[in-house]
Amino acid sequence: MAYSREDKDRIFTEICDLIASGLSLRKAVDKAKTIPKKVFFDWVDSDKFKSDQYARSMELRAEVKFESIEEDYSEEPQRDTFGKIDSAWVALQRLKIDAKKWELSKLMPKKYGDKIENTHIIETPIFTGIDLDVPTDNSSE
Repeated sequence: MAYSREDKDRIFTEICDLIASGLSLRKAVDKAKTIPKKVFFDWVDSDKFKSDQYARSMELRAEVKFESIEEDYSEEPQRDTFGKIDSAWVALQRLKIDAKKWELSKLMPKKYGDKIENTHIIETPIFTGIDLDVPTDNSSE
């Protein structure tokens, strides 16, 4: 199906807005009910501006997910009949937060990923197997 420039821009912006609100691409395309994912990716590949717009939407989606972690840990804990905090609820909250942190580390590894430092300090000299004896000038003997 051929889309006019205005229709492409409207549809693309609608989907990017849904992504920026926290939805996945699949859910955003399903909710918009306008184009299949393949057409969306064709538009992203063919237009630098659309590619940048999509990348920005993905960044905003990650920020929304990050903010939702705060909602999880600031939620009032559930209590059992004796007024004690329910340990199953605590475990569930921990699982939800850890899952969101893991997802963020995959969506934006530079910002939310674990920092891995690969530094090697060599204390002993390296043996190369090459004899480095330099002949000296023995003419003064």
